[in-house]
Amino acid sequence: MTGTPSTIDLPSAAAPTIGPPRIPGDPVSVGRDADQDPGVQSDPNDPVSGGRTIHLPDLPVRRLVGMSLVGIGALIVLFLVYLFAFTPLTAARNQQRLTQTLVGHPLTLYKLVDGVSPPEGSAIGVLTIPALHLDQVIVQGTSAADLMNGPGLMPGSALPGSLGNSVIAARRVTFGAPFGAVNTLKKGAVIRVVDGAGTFSYKVTRVHTVVAGQRDVVLPTTDNRITLVTANSTTVPSGRLVVQGKLVGPAVAVPNHTVAVPSYELGLDGDPVAGGLAVFWSIITLLVLLVAAYAAWRWRRPWLVYLFAAPVLLMCGLFACESVARALPATF
Repeated sequence: MTGTPSTIDLPSAAAPTIGPPRIPGDPVSVGRDADQDPGVQSDPNDPVSGGRTIHLPDLPVRRLVGMSLVGIGALIVLFLVYLFAFTPLTAARNQQRLTQTLVGHPLTLYKLVDGVSPPEGSAIGVLTIPALHLDQVIVQGTSAADLMNGPGLMPGSALPGSLGNSVIAARRVTFGAPFGAVNTLKKGAVIRVVDGAGTFSYKVTRVHTVVAGQRDVVLPTTDNRITLVTANSTTVPSGRLVVQGKLVGPAVAVPNHTVAVPSYELGLDGDPVAGGLAVFWSIITLLVLLVAAYAAWRWRRPWLVYLFAAPVLLMCGLFACESVARALPATF
């Protein structure tokens, strides 16, 4: 009997793999799998993988670039908030501290009359301009750091009420802007100063602007005057706004004291070191932001990353803002 060969239908399945079975952890097996996986890149110099496989993590380049732009924008906003909202509070606190110093240590004022130059930043008197409703403690020195505390007496200039030119500088925009409205003073307005030599009044004689190339108003004079100096512009300073006043009554004789004055104080420039510090802290802030963004992308709890990164970012950002403020012209 002629039999018909029987056939058996097998279920469809993947084609059998020819070769030895895959062993987990075996570099030879991993390398063989890499040949079948086009998404895996190989490194010919890797002895472990047999020159076959290396899995490269996908970096979120677009996300990191976006976070960098966001960080730069946040730094700019933080700087503006620091400049126009935080610095007035700092100046008010410094003035309160200086007032307490004058009340608690009045002998500091009288040391000036003896020709003793006090430390920079210390209180030496009180400036009052009734037309501007201004009452400010005067500090010794005109560096950017000194003028963060209030109006400063330029080192080497005459003590208010004594013979010569008494030069007092102050900021016009930031840190409370003590001289923000001195351009509105009229001829004959009263400027009053109280220091260790007594109480003295000056009457405004001239309000004008001095630019580069003109005679410097901070130089010594033969007449007894007061010279108030600040920035000539509230946006981009290019010179000095000057208010000059003549002493009413006789001057007192005070011993002159010669001190070495840094050139940036005479020029009322910003702190020369602060510019580099501003760049340094800005870079550190951006690096911390990028590291936090990458960590949040890799981990399953991004909120925890931002929780720890936020105070570090704020601290570095404030350091950067303070450095930029010191680098600006001292009278801005």
